[in-house]
Amino acid sequence: MRFLLVGPDLESNLSLGYLASSLTRAGHAAEIVAFSSTADTADVLSRSRAADAVGLSLSFQVRAPEFLELAAALKAQRAEQPVIGGGHFASCAADDLLRDYPALDLIVLHEGEQTLVELAELGPDLLARAHTVDGVAFRGAGGAPARSALRPALADIDSLPPPDRSGPARLVAGVPTAYVMGSRGCVRRCDYCCITTLHRMAPGPRFRRRTPSRVVEELAELYHRRGVRQFVFHDDNFLVPSARQNAERLAEFEQAIEAAGMRDIGIVMKCGPQDLDPASLRTLKRMGLLRIFMGIESGSQCGLDSIGRRQTTADAERALSLCEEHGVSSQYTMIIFNPEATIESMLADLDFVRRHPAHPLNYCRAELYAGTPLEQRMLSEGRARGSYMARTYSYRDERVARVWRVGRELFAGRCWGRDEVLGHAIRLDHQLAVLNHFYDGPVVEALVRDFAAWQLELNLQTAALFRELVIACGSVERDDAPSLLDAVASIRTREVATRAEHREAICRFRERIGGIVEPVIQYAVADRPRPSRIPRHAMALLVAATLIGCGGGQMHPDPGVAEAAPPPIDEPEPFPGEHPDAGTTQPPFQDDDGVAEMAPEPYIEDDGVAEAAPPPIDTQKR
Repeated sequence: MRFLLVGPDLESNLSLGYLASSLTRAGHAAEIVAFSSTADTADVLSRSRAADAVGLSLSFQVRAPEFLELAAALKAQRAEQPVIGGGHFASCAADDLLRDYPALDLIVLHEGEQTLVELAELGPDLLARAHTVDGVAFRGAGGAPARSALRPALADIDSLPPPDRSGPARLVAGVPTAYVMGSRGCVRRCDYCCITTLHRMAPGPRFRRRTPSRVVEELAELYHRRGVRQFVFHDDNFLVPSARQNAERLAEFEQAIEAAGMRDIGIVMKCGPQDLDPASLRTLKRMGLLRIFMGIESGSQCGLDSIGRRQTTADAERALSLCEEHGVSSQYTMIIFNPEATIESMLADLDFVRRHPAHPLNYCRAELYAGTPLEQRMLSEGRARGSYMARTYSYRDERVARVWRVGRELFAGRCWGRDEVLGHAIRLDHQLAVLNHFYDGPVVEALVRDFAAWQLELNLQTAALFRELVIACGSVERDDAPSLLDAVASIRTREVATRAEHREAICRFRERIGGIVEPVIQYAVADRPRPSRIPRHAMALLVAATLIGCGGGQMHPDPGVAEAAPPPIDEPEPFPGEHPDAGTTQPPFQDDDGVAEMAPEPYIEDDGVAEAAPPPIDTQKR
């Protein structure tokens, strides 16, 4: 069968890559097409005409309405074509989605590689016999939602083929970059997290790791044959709660990387603060660590307990201090709004930021994702509002509710929104970490130094403005209290003015980065004059560039990886047509599909990697 696999492609889509390679290994055809915004709808519909079935990656709950509208458009175009959903949200809300959205024929539950291959083996009988395949939600007698037997989680994830990486090579600050998976699942059980909810769904181990030697085989192939020098690990737990196990695993990685002849690489990874120890950080630095996403989430124990984040504030303090000591950029998020938040817990969060302002960071609210323990708790306490598509909750402390009511609009554009300043800063921080790691010279050193000073100012200023609002809201009984109105007016005047200044600074930093990076890219891609300084990765970029002439793909400048806090949405309104920053990248296409009318740029440039905290999704049209 011929499958079209559809999903976002803002930082590459490993889940679809694994589905595609699994189908290909089984003798089927698979094409991945980007649906990073509704602007991609026409392209998806066009490419779907040659497919026997379409798979939709409904991982992000906030984007579910867009994918469901796409499903309806696919059915309107060709009613007999199977449309199959999958991903976190689809799995956690499968029965509701099948009940309410007839354009979805089936939902693949949990991980889908084996399930999708078995569905493909059914050929034209796919819909009629889907109930015979384990791990599928379907419509049974009378159209009611039904499920086949749950498929156990795949214990040996080394048995999976490498993900399909057809399409553009990706660059971050001119450095060829690949996104990699070394493990699946999570060792945590946080109440707010849809990831742990998904992995509790299937029988078998919730957390599985590939052997380091197999991971490095994949890295070495990318390094030597595609010129990749930066590896972004999408593991939720690159480290685990055992210093001994971490030491042993990292030693295996380090030895395998050296044996594979890989020199001067960069690594981006995620971990919890309680799992980072000095020895592991030293080893990671030797391996090429340039950035961590640290699961801090709150600087108050009240905040951590409210979302079921089983760690301490001491863990967070120690981990960030360790990163500061070793010069490692560590992005973190403050879930400053949560069901049990108080004025005191919010001030503690902001005090934490003031102690650790040198890192890229953002603020967000704990969301009620479908099926999570936090959603169930709010429902059982009668505090949840909305439907499974989008719920919000009542704060226990009315003063916190006041901060949210005032702050959601006041700080839109700075802390959250479609074009928020902190999100841009996070991505720029990644680009600067890449520049600092791979490029040399006084121009780079000055840029890195200037950005660090600007980011420090931005974070301290934002925390100070936020603190003023929290104190003002906590000191009154009504939203229209004169003292609060005066405080908000004062904060707004300063916030608007400084936000404009920060946007100008962002543009200047981008220009300076481009002035360093673009000559190197053009030297590699377009045979332009040799730049005055050739960075250490230039030969790798030449390797990546040769793929264009060999039919091996294009190159795509990625916006970078960011855990960003997108816009709060408290009232029914159209969902945004595009993800923040998505407009700066061009979706990739498959070189051998024959349907693309116009080739993309010869590379895709990422703006930087940011770990995204999806936006509040309180209400949704049904």
